[in-house]
Amino acid sequence: MNDITIGQVLAVIAALAALITGGVKIKDAVKKWLTSMLSEKFAEQKKETDEIKSTMAELKTQLNAVDLENCKNYLVTFLSAIERGEEKDEIEHQRFYEEYSHYIDHGGNSYIKEKYSKLHNKGLI
Repeated sequence: MNDITIGQVLAVIAALAALITGGVKIKDAVKKWLTSMLSEKFAEQKKETDEIKSTMAELKTQLNAVDLENCKNYLVTFLSAIERGEEKDEIEHQRFYEEYSHYIDHGGNSYIKEKYSKLHNKGLI
């Protein structure tokens, strides 16, 4: 132990510092490489996810339009049948009111509302 000099201690400390610094540099380089590689993959995934979201939004819009059109068809058929004097039972009337409420809640056209008001005022509905 008596043969260890200050120079040797400093050399060991310098070697440890160099080793630690080298490890940090390697870690940073690997981290940068992984981040770059993963960023490209995540960008591709985000693009695919955005396309899926866009397609889903379009499908939802189309589905809502089809729903409203089917609802309108049912209402027109029902109201026309009432106007022609056809008798409807309680369940058919209940279903009509469900569809009519759904139609109104989703921004249905005014001519259905006007036809409903006309038949309602006549006491047919």
